[in-house]
Amino acid sequence: MNATQTIPAVHKAVSVLQYVAERNEPIVVKELSYALKIPPATCYRLVRTLLEHNWLREDPAGGLRIAFGLANVARAYSEIEYALNVIETPLRQLADTLKMSAKISLREGHYATTALRAEPARPNAITSPVGYRFHLAVGSAAAALLSTLDDAEVERVIKSAPGEVWQRQKPEDVWQRVRECRQGGVSRDFGTQHASIYALSALLQLTDTTVAAVSVVGWPEEYEGNKPAALTRQLKQSVAAMHQVLGTKPPATRK
Repeated sequence: MNATQTIPAVHKAVSVLQYVAERNEPIVVKELSYALKIPPATCYRLVRTLLEHNWLREDPAGGLRIAFGLANVARAYSEIEYALNVIETPLRQLADTLKMSAKISLREGHYATTALRAEPARPNAITSPVGYRFHLAVGSAAAALLSTLDDAEVERVIKSAPGEVWQRQKPEDVWQRVRECRQGGVSRDFGTQHASIYALSALLQLTDTTVAAVSVVGWPEEYEGNKPAALTRQLKQSVAAMHQVLGTKPPATRK
């Protein structure tokens, strides 16, 4: 998405919230206007709007602070953050048991993001940094997340993929991974995007409203012969343990 497809007023409102949030003291409108280079009249209207929606509040001593209304909007993420903390130990146990990297991925629109990772005590494990973002047409974690969507939505996501996604695969390869997860509960990607990266992923009901993908990632030799079957069993057992500590039930996939 380029800059011509965005709304300048929203950018200004976000910059106001970010500026106030980064300060530990009340901020006056005049400072906001000067620091953010927003015309005073425009800045005042933005502030009044944010006050009305309880995203900002006026401090008794003067100035502005972040209001509870904004925290309420972010509550869903707070639940996700808490759930990620709950499963950090079982995710680390999975990585240590398999001596492979393990990660949690969350869907964000047509993309997925690495939200949590655990690495084994070995120097050459494959890693995916927290915050790493990738299109939903790429990899086993993305396919697992896609498996919860209806076919029309999956098709829309696939069509939105950038050109580089199709250098080593075709749309049918994405569909194959999605169908595999729908039928067997696990998606696999063995060297599709990178010849040296192999992965298995399964679905996890992280919160009542959020589905995540749990993945184990390793080198090709770690998936040789009958190893994928054993890895699949261990992955499913770990996901079941995560559901138990979270108090959630496995999510439903489309048929």
